Amino acid sequence: MKACLVVCGLLLCSTPAFANGNSSLNSELGHFAGGVFTSSAVTALSNYIAPEQNRAWNGFWVPTAVSSLEELREFAVGDNTAGEALLDASCFAVGAFIGSYSTNHFLLTPTVGKDGETGRYFGLNLAFRF
Repeated sequence: MKACLVVCGLLLCSTPAFANGNSSLNSELGHFAGGVFTSSAVTALSNYIAPEQNRAWNGFWVPTAVSSLEELREFAVGDNTAGEALLDASCFAVGAFIGSYSTNHFLLTPTVGKDGETGRYFGLNLAFRF
């Protein structure tokens, strides 16, 4: 199932994209979809690269920071107005939140770790009866 979702996502991303700077619904949906796919990928990579860190936060903040810096650059160069840059960045951030949350909770397996404050373990507990 996971492999099927990844293949479908890659097929959706492989369609040709034509750049035109406007604030239409299609443009904002493109930023939203880009946020979903990139944050899902970063969340999955964070699970394998740094499993001790919170993978959902990594999947949200890393792509959102890069996208926000890109929109700031476009505003500084004069390609976008402040309102268009803010709209693009916020649509990307909403998509990144949904992508990282859904990947963390529905596609990746739960993690079990040690809580530093109480010493208790949290996560998924499996019990089998013999």
